[in-house]
Amino acid sequence: MRWRKSTGNSPGEGFPRALWREGAGRSSKNGNRKGSIMPRLSKSPDTGVATLAELVGIANALEHEAERRYRWLAEEFRRRGEPETAEAFEGMAGEEEHHIVDVSRWADNLGQPVPAAESFFWRLPSDLAESWDEVAGSALLTPYRAFAIAVDNEERAFAFYAYVSAWAEDRKIAAEAEMLAREELRHAAKLRTQRRIAYRAEGRHRSTPELDDIQTEAALARLIVEEEAEIAEMFAAMADRLDDLGAAGSADDVRRMAEKAKTRAAVDEVKSSPDDMPPVPNSAAGIMTTAQARLERFSERLESVLIAAEDEKIMSLAQSSLEDVVRRIALINDRLERSDEV
Repeated sequence: MRWRKSTGNSPGEGFPRALWREGAGRSSKNGNRKGSIMPRLSKSPDTGVATLAELVGIANALEHEAERRYRWLAEEFRRRGEPETAEAFEGMAGEEEHHIVDVSRWADNLGQPVPAAESFFWRLPSDLAESWDEVAGSALLTPYRAFAIAVDNEERAFAFYAYVSAWAEDRKIAAEAEMLAREELRHAAKLRTQRRIAYRAEGRHRSTPELDDIQTEAALARLIVEEEAEIAEMFAAMADRLDDLGAAGSADDVRRMAEKAKTRAAVDEVKSSPDDMPPVPNSAAGIMTTAQARLERFSERLESVLIAAEDEKIMSLAQSSLEDVVRRIALINDRLERSDEV
């Protein structure tokens, strides 16, 4: 597969909206507003990319490191006597070999040499190494979990490239980084298919009671309404408390999310102090963290539905809802990162 040429769009143009923070962004030197990236990385990368040569080196290092790690994990799980999991990682390593070739072709089209991967390993997000290390220490890893981790790593690679694209001062670097980010999304999509196959092979959909009711689009719609109604009430109370604490910016963000959740739930009004809501923390950061955790629980349910779904309408509704929840998580995460503004 030959990588597609970059689109030449402005940074952020064309990326799935769920992967760009809603309402966030800082000003660049030329005054343009740039979107931030969904929180797939634990922290924003602190290495800028100033030249195409650097971008090529990083891309090559990322694919080589993935291939090396997957190959090692395949050997490790074969040694443990788990051939199915070893085979899953072996297949991922083979895919990464193809990606390495693709990087070489892309670099050749740019007229750039491909440097030794080892000289750029230090530029890669630390989250990638940490996730692989966690896998190596797992005693309960199955093929499904192996593919799930691979999907997560592809999404982290996407986040890294999207960050580079969003903050690059050179439009050519921004466009090429956007192309690399799109490739990582395509890699993730392919792995999701394999993850779904492994998920069903392991019978996980039969052992998850809460998914038994999500057999129709209407059932999923009811789940979404219930979740959004609860979030609307919870966030309305949180917004009032944030106002009391003098965190006006965070209060406005959370109140807007409460209003949108109310609309999604199709309810006329929500109580600002629901009886069954847990105590609201006494700090702005604590409130925002609690709000993010609530949305993350919702996103996990939607992700579970998406993995298990066979009906295209259910998959489409789960995906669009998940993207919307991710936007809200990202907005809160952006507030928390700018701790002086919470």
